[in-house]
Amino acid sequence: MTTVTSAWRVPAFRRVWGAGAFSGLGAEIGELAVPVLAVVTLGASASELSFVRAALLTPYLVLTLALGVLVDRVRRRPLMIGADLARGLLLVAVCALAVSGRLTVPMLVVAAALIGSLTVLYTLADFSFLPLVVEDSALIDANARITATQSVIGVAGSGAGGLLVQALTAPIAIALNALGYLLSGALLAHVRVPEPRRPSAPRDSALAELKVGLAALSQHRILRALVAEAGLWNFGNEIVLLALTVLVLQTFGWGPVVLGTVIMAVGVGAAIGSALSQRLTLRFGYGRSLVVAMLVGNTAPLAGVVGAREPSWPALAGLTVAFVASGVGIGVANSQAVSLRQLAVAPELRGRVNATYRLASWGSLSLGALVGGVLVTSLGPWLAAVIGALPMALASLPVVASPVRRMRRIEEVVPGEAGC
Repeated sequence: MTTVTSAWRVPAFRRVWGAGAFSGLGAEIGELAVPVLAVVTLGASASELSFVRAALLTPYLVLTLALGVLVDRVRRRPLMIGADLARGLLLVAVCALAVSGRLTVPMLVVAAALIGSLTVLYTLADFSFLPLVVEDSALIDANARITATQSVIGVAGSGAGGLLVQALTAPIAIALNALGYLLSGALLAHVRVPEPRRPSAPRDSALAELKVGLAALSQHRILRALVAEAGLWNFGNEIVLLALTVLVLQTFGWGPVVLGTVIMAVGVGAAIGSALSQRLTLRFGYGRSLVVAMLVGNTAPLAGVVGAREPSWPALAGLTVAFVASGVGIGVANSQAVSLRQLAVAPELRGRVNATYRLASWGSLSLGALVGGVLVTSLGPWLAAVIGALPMALASLPVVASPVRRMRRIEEVVPGEAGC
């Protein structure tokens, strides 16, 4: 079976974990505060809200590959610190403009684009940095701890975000988001991990380096399946979240607390799933537990949104239960899939391969935001949510058809084995 050792004994990991916890909590609050700021404070329409979301996510399409090359060329920790501090300062500016009444939807779109660009940089650097912080044998434990923490933060952040937005207004909640990024940057500044530099021999062009990363991803059967699953899921999930925001806040008039509760349900389930992940892997094998978890997590949202056509307590209860079930599947699968992606790639290629992965998977979020705005405007929020949940339900099929389902141990994947 897969060998797992504790990452908690590594002081540098504890600091990286703490930084992720601070930034994650702030980001969860902001995830609810930004759309409420747009819809309630600025009076944005569904189309304008989709522009804000698309601006936040479009950098994953435009900048991911170039930043992936950068991450492989320079040290990751300074990139992460700079991205954290810059995001915090940008959100402080957004808060100040909103409180003074000078913030507009176009200004929010520009701020979202800048924050999204910095988030791309941080995410790519973080993915490549973590394997330098812990040994390979502790990587699954490290990702499991991070996933579990993110799940708890998802519960606390969404619930607290709804209460903060309703009690203190969206701009103040965004200020707390900024504080999370600033604290994260300060904590990362105290991490000391040797980062090997690439050889000083003449470098290939950025385009040539990108082709190497693309080839490493496209030739690996398991990574191809994972990126297809992530792209479909993210595309549909973005439509669902945008549609639910309009459905809950405007159509049903339930308010930010209810919206936060529904989103929080995913975090509750993910916390449960993260706690069960290692036990299920040891009992049923790595691949089988991963595939079953994905099937449960990806299909549950469709059942929930189908039953939420009318504003009623049974509809809200069904939606919440479905999102809890989805979170359980996500919690089981996430740490496994991330560890697999990290170990399936040679260290010197992680930035570029992850950039290619992110381009396909997270880039689909911006497309989902734009499509979601069109669907909500033309078909209404409920039908848009149902349509968005369909690709989520189908997203597991590439992984089911891949060699993942036959894996017993994560060590069966060797970096660079294209035919694996």
